[in-house]
Amino acid sequence: MSRILCIITFFTITTELLAQKSLTLIEQQQDFKILENILKQGHPFLYGYTDQKKIDSIFTSTRESLTENALDIELFSKMQNAINYIKDAHLSLYAPETFDANQYYFPLLLKIIQTDFYTDTDDFGIPVGSKILKINGKDIAHILETLKKYVPADGNNLTRKYREIELKFGLFYAYAYGIKKEFTIEYIAPNTTKKSITLAAESFATVKNRSSKRNSYFAKYHSQENGVNFFSKYIGNHEPFVYYKDDLKTAVLVVNSFKVDQRIFKNSLGKIFKAIHSKKIKNLIIDLRNNEGGYRPNAIQLYTYITTKPFKQRTSTIVSSLEIPERTYATRSLFNEKELLKDKFYNHPTYDGWKLNFDDLETIMVPDRNRFLGNVYMLTSGATFSDSSDIALLAKNNPDILLIGEETGSSYYTHTGGFTAYYEFPNSKISMAMPMEKLTHYVRDKTIAIGSGVIPDRQVHLSVTDLIHGRDTQLDYVLQLIRGK
Repeated sequence: MSRILCIITFFTITTELLAQKSLTLIEQQQDFKILENILKQGHPFLYGYTDQKKIDSIFTSTRESLTENALDIELFSKMQNAINYIKDAHLSLYAPETFDANQYYFPLLLKIIQTDFYTDTDDFGIPVGSKILKINGKDIAHILETLKKYVPADGNNLTRKYREIELKFGLFYAYAYGIKKEFTIEYIAPNTTKKSITLAAESFATVKNRSSKRNSYFAKYHSQENGVNFFSKYIGNHEPFVYYKDDLKTAVLVVNSFKVDQRIFKNSLGKIFKAIHSKKIKNLIIDLRNNEGGYRPNAIQLYTYITTKPFKQRTSTIVSSLEIPERTYATRSLFNEKELLKDKFYNHPTYDGWKLNFDDLETIMVPDRNRFLGNVYMLTSGATFSDSSDIALLAKNNPDILLIGEETGSSYYTHTGGFTAYYEFPNSKISMAMPMEKLTHYVRDKTIAIGSGVIPDRQVHLSVTDLIHGRDTQLDYVLQLIRGK
């Protein structure tokens, strides 16, 4: 490397590091106190999974751990650790903008199988399915444990944490261990001995552009050689779409998101189910494995096409405050506060908050006249979240639908959501999104452990062998069922 290039690199890294803001002890204490006030005044399920004594203890120990002239990212990490005990997947903290890992990002694309990390591409001469042992001298098991706190999850759910960590590993690694310009990686390639390689950090854009090559997207399984085109059609596509296995009289309906304009979504579903009827399809597979939720009416609309009976989704909705707490620091909210909180809850006071014992969308929870009457299978993963997890629960409640795959990323019995308030803390500029409604679900099977996601009727997990060969374990399992094998 030339002397000039070395100087440029040094100043680039130095500038990145200096951009992180140093905070006085008083500034940190003020921001943390605001965080604590917001949660205690407005969070609707603060002590749902962890009792008040423990939460208070965590807040106290976090305050006492604050030190003079700490960086804003250090405060972020401590805040993140504190709210992790609340175990709320919709309660999100965002790092200050001064922390920018975009230019120095971990270069490998990884997949978590059970609790181990494997390479998801063959980049840098490392074969797909190579098991990662250490990064920069740290055991991968220790790294996974450290990164868990950066992904909010409901209760004791881990599948959401794993799916988020594997997709955003470079970001979470930078949060935990700082921005690094190179990484020494120890790994074991399939059927070989331990090896080591040192890789330079890459820009986030470069890593993202390579993500379409992930074997776990299963382009090979669909006989698609162009990973970019496959990703655009099958993974990145937010509108519902369908493809067919004509020899099995089977349709595969992929719904990657409910964040689609409701009129467009409804129109798309109408066309899809009209085509399914015209082709005399006998089996329908609904793939929600990449669906993180969106607009609840879209999820309800989808379910009306696969049920033969009216259905229930929620038994109650509760808030602990009709006012946005610490409004001075609120930047925005998803809905109008007066309409959603005061008008919705004011006439229904209870002793410990405001509660509705009915579901205002239940009137549309009836079968569509063009509903599908054949065999229905639904695929889920840890990335199946929020409203997508809710429709998985509807399927779990329905004995005529077979739920297959991985535990969903949202809680089985209850989750927070609805009205969300957004904040920015004045000194650190750390941001937070806090849901203000607690939603209790209608469930039939009450033997599921509290703190779990929606457990599939048949749990089917990706194997390392299938990752290596690009075989879609879960979809293939359903197709084999249909074939009668």
